[in-house]
Amino acid sequence: MQEWDIIVYFLLIGVLMFIAKALKTWVPGLNKVVIPTALLGGFIGLVISLVFTPLFVPGQDTFIDVDQMGYIVYHALAIGFIALALKRDTSKIKKKIWSTGMLITSTYSLQAIIGIILVFVLFSDKFLGSGMLVALGFGQGPGLALSIGNMWTDMLEGNGATLGVSYAFLGFVFGGTIGVILINIISRKRGFANLRRYDETSSGTATVEIDTVKEISLLDGLTTQAIIISIIYGVVYLILLAAHALLPSDGIGGTVYGLLKGFNFIIGILIALIYKQGLKAFEKKGKNIRFMTNNYVLSNIASFAFNIMIAGSVLTITLDFLASYGVQLVITSAIAGIATLFYLKYMTKRIYGNYNDEYFIGLFGMLTGVASTGLALLKGIDPNLESPVAEEMVLGSGTAISMALPLFGILFIPSLAYGSPNETLWSWIALLGCVLYTLTFTVILLIRGRRGVNV
Repeated sequence: MQEWDIIVYFLLIGVLMFIAKALKTWVPGLNKVVIPTALLGGFIGLVISLVFTPLFVPGQDTFIDVDQMGYIVYHALAIGFIALALKRDTSKIKKKIWSTGMLITSTYSLQAIIGIILVFVLFSDKFLGSGMLVALGFGQGPGLALSIGNMWTDMLEGNGATLGVSYAFLGFVFGGTIGVILINIISRKRGFANLRRYDETSSGTATVEIDTVKEISLLDGLTTQAIIISIIYGVVYLILLAAHALLPSDGIGGTVYGLLKGFNFIIGILIALIYKQGLKAFEKKGKNIRFMTNNYVLSNIASFAFNIMIAGSVLTITLDFLASYGVQLVITSAIAGIATLFYLKYMTKRIYGNYNDEYFIGLFGMLTGVASTGLALLKGIDPNLESPVAEEMVLGSGTAISMALPLFGILFIPSLAYGSPNETLWSWIALLGCVLYTLTFTVILLIRGRRGVNV
């Protein structure tokens, strides 16, 4: 039955998400917590695996092939990002939200500082990246945390990907539970009733795009988008294959190949963007090729891939991993979460002239979970998203990516210096870089706030 191995894991993820959706719908109290269905499904599967596997399969701590599940998560991440990159940009807004972008970026670096300091003080036997991953897990969600963790897995005793995902998991839990408590406090202060449940439904409308006039069929659109994504991901595979053949397996060549393999989704995004530019060139010549990108179908493909990634990534957690990193994981996540809460509360009061609570809640949810977590929490005090906060969160996260690129470079310093005689020195340089990053943006934001410069 080897031919069924990978299919069984997809079936398992589907069943777990179905159970999670049913529980969130029918169990009282569970729908009051902002936790994605995929995450809840993964957690249910994790508990079942960790509790029952040792009872029925002595000597094993999980019935899941962690490597196989890791491969599924690895590819689901890339496919989801390629689908998002292929979507046509229909926004008419070209402004850049620099204040929000700086606040998001400074929070990333603050979380990294906490992780680094805790490694220095409490977990000095661990690689520095074990603390730095909290910034990626909280600030960027499970995708990037898993990818970077996977690149560092040899330095983290084979647990790199699992550690990155675990930080993201605890970030979701922290943001989804503490966030709801904060919403209730703000609601009582304002004197209005809070939402009694949090449904995973869109507050907007979706336009179904029809590819042909003669035949109304979403299957045609789905097939077209699946083929395009497959071709793009095939090019990614060929690039990695060429890199593996051309680069030496040891030294700097091995490091470069490891980075390329870990950033497979970025290579996919770049190819997708090149493809889109090619389509635009054809459109300028009068060719009707709008059917080549269907935003509605691409959004659903991305959502499906990311749900598979989130649920599957939680299932890669094992008892051995918890024994090695459990204490560090919980302490670092708790302190980083509390620091994020107080930092955002302090800064949003001083940066924004209006909607302080909305900015605080939305950014807190986004910087402990993902953008959808922030939007779900924001709807607790702004049910119809009438404030400009939701839009500015999304646009601000776009500017944050460009401003955070040097920070990502700083985060890679310890891994590049790992095992060298000057490893400790470079670790301190990484900490100093993160501190300067946070201080610089914080000072700029406070000055802009005093001058009344708002987004």
